[in-house]
Amino acid sequence: DEAVAIARSFQSSVAVKPLDGNQGRGISLNIHSEPEIREAFRLANKISKTVVIEEFFTGRDYRVLVVNGKMVAASERIPPSVIGDGVKDINELIQIENKNPKRGLSHEKPMTRIHLDEALENVLRKNSLALSTVPAKGVKIPLRETANLSTGGSAGDVTDLVHPYIRAVCERAARIVGLDICGIDLIIPDITQTLATQKGGIIEINAGPGIRMHHYPTSGQARPVGNAIVDMMFPNGSSGRIPI
Repeated sequence: DEAVAIARSFQSSVAVKPLDGNQGRGISLNIHSEPEIREAFRLANKISKTVVIEEFFTGRDYRVLVVNGKMVAASERIPPSVIGDGVKDINELIQIENKNPKRGLSHEKPMTRIHLDEALENVLRKNSLALSTVPAKGVKIPLRETANLSTGGSAGDVTDLVHPYIRAVCERAARIVGLDICGIDLIIPDITQTLATQKGGIIEINAGPGIRMHHYPTSGQARPVGNAIVDMMFPNGSSGRIPI
């Protein structure tokens, strides 16, 4: 009841999340109605005792990696989807995509296999679809609203496209929270433009960001961010000794 009341106070769509979850688990986006809010609360509450209601931003999903106060890489993350062929149902299309040699269990390969779970089925239901639906040839079927790699998303490198203002905002955010390595998640329409011309912003700062999306992007240039992390830990002239 409290979550419903808070969501209504926004007078717009909301995002419902577990307070201390990870990898996109328990997150529901673009929630409008009371039944949707209650279902989203239930999913988030399975992950955390405390549930967060946030304003919903519309735009693209970006991850900016900041190491030692400087941005070293940026990726655009894309939710998983399948393309219909007019013959196979959505479940079959997912199973075929999961055989992609670039996909594996957990973090063993550049991409993770697409999970079949409540969150995926809820997204299909919102679009009046089910796993047994046979989509028409060429029709793209979104499977999640979140773009985490750990639940089947993909990521393309956009490091060279980041607007200097966006870069400065991310570096400042890392300084404010006091993290020397962090992944900053932004939802904005266009990372090549300043925030002054568009609505959006930072939705999360990750203390333990995954780096495979930068080393093995599905499109664009690979960024050796591991080097930046090692260089920070062991700068030139360092003996490598760790004081205790």
